[in-house]
Amino acid sequence: MARKLIFLLFVIPLLTHSQQLELSALTVDPELSDGADSVLRHEEITFDLSDEGKLRTTISRLVTVYNKAGLSDVKAYAGYDNNSKVSGIEAVIYTVTGVEKDKFKKRDFKDVSAVSGGTLYADSRVLYLDYTPTSYPFTIQFNSERVSETTAFLWPWMPVSRYASGTEYSKFTIIHNPEDTLHIKETNLEKFGITKEETPGKTTWVAKNLEPVTFEYRSKGLDERVPRVKCFFDKFYLAGVPGIAGNWKDFGKWMNEKLVKDTQDLDAVTIAEIQELTKDLPNDEAKARAVYQFVQDKVRYISVQVEIGGWKPMLASDVQRLSYGDCKALSNYTQSLLNAVGVKSYYTVLYGDRGKESLETDVVAMQGNHAILGVQLGDEIKFLECTSQETPFGYMGRFTDDREVLLLTEDGGRIVKTTKYDQEDNTDILNANLVLDETGNLSGEVAREAKGIFYADRMNLDRKDDKDLSDYYYETWSGINSLSVSDIKLNNNRLDVVYDEKLNCDITGYTTSVSDNMLVRANPFALSREAIPPRYRDRKTGFVNLRGTIEKQNIEIIIPEGYVVNALPESVEYTEEFGTYQVSYKLEGDKLTCKRMLKFNEGDFTVEAYEKYRDFYKTIVKHDNQKLLIEKI
Repeated sequence: MARKLIFLLFVIPLLTHSQQLELSALTVDPELSDGADSVLRHEEITFDLSDEGKLRTTISRLVTVYNKAGLSDVKAYAGYDNNSKVSGIEAVIYTVTGVEKDKFKKRDFKDVSAVSGGTLYADSRVLYLDYTPTSYPFTIQFNSERVSETTAFLWPWMPVSRYASGTEYSKFTIIHNPEDTLHIKETNLEKFGITKEETPGKTTWVAKNLEPVTFEYRSKGLDERVPRVKCFFDKFYLAGVPGIAGNWKDFGKWMNEKLVKDTQDLDAVTIAEIQELTKDLPNDEAKARAVYQFVQDKVRYISVQVEIGGWKPMLASDVQRLSYGDCKALSNYTQSLLNAVGVKSYYTVLYGDRGKESLETDVVAMQGNHAILGVQLGDEIKFLECTSQETPFGYMGRFTDDREVLLLTEDGGRIVKTTKYDQEDNTDILNANLVLDETGNLSGEVAREAKGIFYADRMNLDRKDDKDLSDYYYETWSGINSLSVSDIKLNNNRLDVVYDEKLNCDITGYTTSVSDNMLVRANPFALSREAIPPRYRDRKTGFVNLRGTIEKQNIEIIIPEGYVVNALPESVEYTEEFGTYQVSYKLEGDKLTCKRMLKFNEGDFTVEAYEKYRDFYKTIVKHDNQKLLIEKI
């Protein structure tokens, strides 16, 4: 007995010390922690779908956090709604040496709405740990279990889920009925040494010792750079409602019949009203334009996230009565109105973001975060952004352009691409007629014209008040000192999708005096050094230009009487695979003209091209800022 007691007294401290070492921030491999905001020490995520129509998600995550930026890596939260519940959630905080400091049970987690203040009503909520550390680093153990009647959303496993975070160990397991076929999409596994083990009804992936990934300017998204596993099944449940995938045609038909079709319930009065509005119009496009304008004048966007996991639109009759709705409701309402006047259209599901994210077309599953409407006009489909009261008919801005989306047709789902704006469509043209006086002040009129994707950047300018509008120009041309703008005139041509601006500008002390002469920059709107892309000692990835664009400037400056231009800067043209820069100068009498063109090509370019890309910008900045000497006669 005495020997056993001595053994326990000796071993227990060793075990406690060993455990503290595992929890200590001091024992992390420097290869994983150097420059990192956090390190994922140990993570196990399990999706258990062995019970029909149920998804049980268990998470055990141990994270060492080194600074405030790393707090978001803790992910100490769990969401729930009317069709799911959090059966368990807890967290433990450890000091830098691995000693337990704080412990939190389910009652200690805050329970709040899972959506923003712009949402009128929703049934989604989240339990989250509101913890403010008193010092760094610290380590946190988080455990949760959640049971849901929705199996449609199996979020991808990414053992590196954000930049500047290392991973010691991450394990992902999916358990299912062996009779249900598991489809898997894997990317970047071999490159990072991910191991995989498969048995009937169970598949497991393990990641070990993954170094932090650094954010790189204009690189592809993180999910394209790190290991990623996406799982899906042909059969699924959405808030308890059974669904089928298999192929996009069948999946789209299910969505249309189960989520959309029975919500298009306009009453006879509304149908008569919209038919009267369009009865004398000559064709489907004219009718569609009238309906779209009717919707824009009547409704406003408010997020509504209830009914079948937030995916079912509210009734069209409710939108008509209440004059609001979210993207689903407003797209559905517009489609209902078009149906009433005999114009064919398609409810459309997509990802809305500025990065042109397409649906993963090789993964037939619930995807997307936005809804728009595709209108069939002859052989062409024009897409409508139904949440905006300002967007022109058929215009897709940076949030929805050029990506693969899912149309819900009578015959089923169909994958198509939204409107793409080619380089020649995306033009930003600036014309300036300026006068330089003998004191070095510059003044005159500036006009700009935006088309294509540039239109999206300007179309809301007329909603700004006078101060905000002036501040917009001061920020746009922040490289001009002592600038003042006035007499601003804006013209939003929604029919042709062109945005025109005219304004007067005054620049005090624009020139630099050299005795009785003046040094002047021929292009007041030149790029500054801040535009040069950042330098990387060891960049890992190439870079992406998502859209081809053309920018042109034509600047005329009248030289003051009694002065002459000493010599003009040289005209240059530089061309690389990713773009072209041209600038030329001309002097006719007292009129100095600077013509400048900057063209960027759409494409995915190699890491070797990145330094050329930086050099290209350096060239632009250098020649944009060329000065010339104006001599007093």
